[in-house]
Amino acid sequence: MSKLNLQPVTETDRPTSHLTIGETKVGSSNIVAVTHNNRSAFFYVDPEEELVASNIRNKVKFHENVADVFGGIARGQPFQVEADVSGRDVEPCKSATLYTRDIGEERLASFLRSTNYLLHEIEEVALIDGELTHFEVLDLQPRGFPTLMVDEETEFEFVDREERDERRDRGPSQGAGPGPGGQGRGGGQGRDDEDVDIDISPEKPTVSFEEDVAGLDEVKSTAQMLLALFDPETKREVEGRYGEEFAARGGSMLLYGPPGCGKTLVSEAIAYEAANNTNIESEYGDVKFLPVKGGDILSRYPGEAERRVEAVFDRAHSIAQDGFAVLFFDEIETLIPDRSDDDLQRHERSLTNAFLQEMGTDKIEDNLLVIGATNMPFTIDPAASRRFPVQQFIPQPGDEVMSQVWHKELDSLEAANPDVEISYERLGAASAGYTPAEIADRVLGTELQRELVRSVVEDGSEPIVPDTEYLLERLDRNEPKTVRQFITSVREEVDELEGYPEMRRYVEEQADRLGIAVGGGSDVFDQLRDLGGDQAEE
Repeated sequence: MSKLNLQPVTETDRPTSHLTIGETKVGSSNIVAVTHNNRSAFFYVDPEEELVASNIRNKVKFHENVADVFGGIARGQPFQVEADVSGRDVEPCKSATLYTRDIGEERLASFLRSTNYLLHEIEEVALIDGELTHFEVLDLQPRGFPTLMVDEETEFEFVDREERDERRDRGPSQGAGPGPGGQGRGGGQGRDDEDVDIDISPEKPTVSFEEDVAGLDEVKSTAQMLLALFDPETKREVEGRYGEEFAARGGSMLLYGPPGCGKTLVSEAIAYEAANNTNIESEYGDVKFLPVKGGDILSRYPGEAERRVEAVFDRAHSIAQDGFAVLFFDEIETLIPDRSDDDLQRHERSLTNAFLQEMGTDKIEDNLLVIGATNMPFTIDPAASRRFPVQQFIPQPGDEVMSQVWHKELDSLEAANPDVEISYERLGAASAGYTPAEIADRVLGTELQRELVRSVVEDGSEPIVPDTEYLLERLDRNEPKTVRQFITSVREEVDELEGYPEMRRYVEEQADRLGIAVGGGSDVFDQLRDLGGDQAEE
C-alpha cells in the first residue's frame, strides 16, 4: 500500500500505542509506520468507519504525548502513514527501564508482554482493563530505534520516584530515525547527547553598580549582603554570632519586575562587585559572568532543551572549579513554567524538572552564584521559585533615578559640549512612565545618532545644541510603551502575585495611573486603545 499524507488530530482519551485512521486506508496488518519531521515510528492502528460526515477522513488521530516521538508537530507538514508493514519490521525490545505510579509493576509487565506492546521513549498511556494507565519509559535496549516491540523475552527494570527524578529529563536515549529503512524500519540514531548547540562563553564583568547602575539602593544592599557570605571570614563571624542557619549562603537570587528596568544590568554588576569589591577573587580565583537567555535553551527536539540546561550547568560548574562563576538566566520563566498549569505541554514540564534537578540543594557549590531574571514571576513553578531564596524586586525608577539615567547616557555628549547647560532634574521629571531602556534605546538611540550625524554631513546644516529644551523636544516625539504593554499583559494575573507583594502593588498602581482594569477584562475601547493608541479614537 502506498504512503498516505494525513493531518494530525491529538487527543487525550486514547492509548499512546494506538492511532486511528480511516478503515479504507488500513492494510492487512494491524501495524503502521508513521513519518513526520523526518522521524519515523511504529504504532498499532485502530480503523474507523469513514462516513460522509466523519471527522476521520484524511486525518490521523493519536494521543498528544505521541508528538514527543516526532519532536513536536510541525503545522503544515503532513503525517505520512504507511500501512504495508508488519510486526517483523519492528525491532524486539531486549530490556526497558520504566517508572509507574498508577499500577503494580508485575501487572504492567505482564500486560506489556501479553500485548506485544510497542514502546517509545515517552510517557506512555496504556488501556488496561478499561482504564488509561500512565507510565514513563526512561530507557530502551537496544538503542537507536524509535519503537521497540515487547515480547516474552523482554526484561523490565522498574525505578522508584527518586531514581526517576535523576534520570527522566535527560531526553530520549534514541531518536526517531530519518524514515523507514536503516536499523529496522524507522531506525536511526538520535541526536548526540554531547552535541549541544548553545553558546556558553564566560565574560569578564565590566558593568559596575557605582558607574553604570542608577539608583536601586535596596538592590545594591541586598547584593552586597549576599556576596558578603562568600567571604569566609564574614561567614564565620555571622555564624559565630547568630548560628549556622543565618550564615547559609543560598547560592541563588531571583530578580523580578517590569521589563527594561535594569535586571540584566544588575546581574552583571553583581558579578563585577564580586570581582572588584569583595575578597572573592583572592579566595576562589577569577570571577566569570555567564549570561544565558532562556529562549536560547528552548528547542523543538524532544530532550534537547533539557540537555542544554544540563550543559549550561556543567559549564558553570567547570568554570567555578577554577575560580568563581555567576550564572545568569534571563527570561528564566521560559525554563521553569508552573507544572500545575493545565495548558502546559509535557516537554515544558520536563524542562522544569530538569532545571530543578540541576538546582538541587546539593548541586550548587560555594563558588557558584545563580541569578535568574523574569518579568513574569507568577508563571514560575513554586518549587522552582523556592530554589531562589533571595528574591529582589527591581522597580521602575522614579524621577531622581531617571535623572541619573539621563546623566549616565549623556556623559559623552555633555563632555563634548561643556558650554551647553542640561537640567537633569527636568529631564528626570519629564520621563514619568518611561523605563531606562526606553530612554537609552528609543529617545537617545540610533535615531538621535542619525540626527547628529546628519547635522555634520549635510551642507548648510546648523550644529545641534543638545540642551535641555532640545532633549525635552526629543522626549515629546516619543511615547512610553513598555509599562503600558506590560501592565496590559499581566492585569488579569494580579491575583497570582500574592507571593510577590511589591510587584502586585506596582501593577495595581500603574494600572490605576494608566486607567487599565486589573483582575478582569476591559471594554472594547480600552482594548483598542491598548493595542493601537490613536487608532481607537478613529
